[in-house]
Amino acid sequence: MRSCMTRVFPVLFAVFVFCAQESSGLINPKFTPVHLVKQSDVILQLKIKPDPPEGKIVFTVENVLKGKEESKVVEVDLTASALPDHAKLAGDVAHRSQDKLSLMFVESWSDKPGEDSEGGEQAAGPGQMRKAFLHIDGYWFVLEDDKGVWRVVKESAELVATWNGGTDMLLRLTKCIMDDPDGAVVPVKTGTCWAHVLRAGEVAGRVAAAVPVDLKRTGVPLLFVASSESDRLFDCTGEATDDVTAKFKLHSKSTAFAWSDFNSDGRLDLASWDGKSLTLYLQGADGTYAASAGAKELTECMALTPLDVGTPPKPGLLVTTSETPLLLVPGPDALGIRAAQGDAPGKTLGKAGPCLVADFDGDSLPDIVQPFTRGSLFYKGTGAGVFKEPVACQVALGEDPARASIGDWNNDGSLDIFCTAKDQSRLWENLGEGRFADRTKLTGEMSYMGARRSVGIGCVADINNDGWQDLVILHDEGYPQVFFNRGFRSFGLSISMDFERLTTLLPEASEGQLAGCVADFTGDGAQDLATVLKDGKCVVVARMPTGADLCARVVVSPKARYSGPVRAWATADNRMLGAWNITAGSAPAFISRPDAGVLTIKWRFPGLAEQSTNVVVENKPVMVPVELPGAK
Repeated sequence: MRSCMTRVFPVLFAVFVFCAQESSGLINPKFTPVHLVKQSDVILQLKIKPDPPEGKIVFTVENVLKGKEESKVVEVDLTASALPDHAKLAGDVAHRSQDKLSLMFVESWSDKPGEDSEGGEQAAGPGQMRKAFLHIDGYWFVLEDDKGVWRVVKESAELVATWNGGTDMLLRLTKCIMDDPDGAVVPVKTGTCWAHVLRAGEVAGRVAAAVPVDLKRTGVPLLFVASSESDRLFDCTGEATDDVTAKFKLHSKSTAFAWSDFNSDGRLDLASWDGKSLTLYLQGADGTYAASAGAKELTECMALTPLDVGTPPKPGLLVTTSETPLLLVPGPDALGIRAAQGDAPGKTLGKAGPCLVADFDGDSLPDIVQPFTRGSLFYKGTGAGVFKEPVACQVALGEDPARASIGDWNNDGSLDIFCTAKDQSRLWENLGEGRFADRTKLTGEMSYMGARRSVGIGCVADINNDGWQDLVILHDEGYPQVFFNRGFRSFGLSISMDFERLTTLLPEASEGQLAGCVADFTGDGAQDLATVLKDGKCVVVARMPTGADLCARVVVSPKARYSGPVRAWATADNRMLGAWNITAGSAPAFISRPDAGVLTIKWRFPGLAEQSTNVVVENKPVMVPVELPGAK
């Protein structure tokens, strides 16, 4: 595997003719960051100095990434440009920069990237001025060295098609390319496409959600659709999708729900709230379900989330309400304990959304982020089911309807939050210690193409098995959108998987979607899209397998008797692939690499030592059950 970027998969020509022709006018396939790094004589990591002299930007040289540079200071004259508005923009961007980070790529070249026949730069002739490309906070500027004085030639829209993202991510990317200049590849297309549509059936009532559930504990999930009239289970591993609800004797009706092993017998159970009461449906030894005796009355329940609340492990639930969330152990006599005392601290933040439970600060203990329209509350975990009083957190959902998802899109091992909402999507990057930053404007094509009205569903996926976490966004009006991750939080719209262009694949999806999710429902090592359409019809759009779909399915082992959540992370060839949040019975963490080799999987149960295992992926998916230390 390449140390930084990954190669696009080979595809079958007859089936993938559209995919092979995939291109985007907003991504330049002939001049990627790999070309930029290779053709730069000097690459400088710069720090913007505050309070520069009027008409200048002054940088301190923090690191010489490539070539030689004797000067410790770089100055850019903003008064000598033929395009003064462009020069003023450069000064404004530098002044507004939060982290004051900049990168400068220097060579004797023309100012239009990707012009020669090899897809690179046409070098300037002998004696001509040196030129440089300067990147600050998502902006590119062309500079020219005029007798030792750098001046702004123009803002470069062309280079946005080379890299559309943050300077911090471009720095990491540049270092990766430097580590493996011959093997590094920055994807310019998805490299795969949809194969066919499996029609599952129709669901009546108000649809609450559609999620993957690893009911058989094999790593290949069933599709669970929660409905106010009748929940449904679908098995998609055969030639046709099979409604197996009756087979499992499941008779639940869910407005909110959670799957976990609530009675610690190694089998997966369902906690279902029907709008009035919470009922446990326990799975028996024969695999079928029966409602447990008694039900707990709940006057309000926005969402249910499995959460371990004891030591040794004791399965519990977090109940999201419009005020303070409740902790309880399921059962008719369960008492809900408020996660914080005093008045509801989020009253001024707008409408609440479902709580997110994960190890956000990296100490192995689950934390709670309770998101609202205009902000959120962070409950730091201090033990099993124990949390500190909440503090304000930057994460904002946006206008209702809105919902948040957990992923790691900058591949640093910390869990980020993606929010889809009526007004726009937002990507909140984890800065540690319960702090987050809005990086939406630095996410490539998704920043302006994925912001239309959504039903509040952003599906985390690795849709092309390249090791980067992608996003599928569902919409209240219009087709779903697939955004492939070029690496380090820069996304491109997938042309080959664009339903709006594939007009005959699923035309009824143009009316919008009620719910959906992404998982490997067919069991072939490629993730598929399941969605409930506006008319209640459930469909699974299978991704075309390529013959190179290598992945590990990481799950919480039934032997662990642990509800979760657990943060797992992975590396391959010394490259961090990212982190995943997994719970018992949820869809596996889907961890991929594009060529055969070793994946190093790591995880840490709350308060216990870090564990790891090396798995070889060669020709089929590998199951990786994570267990407590010393488990047999």
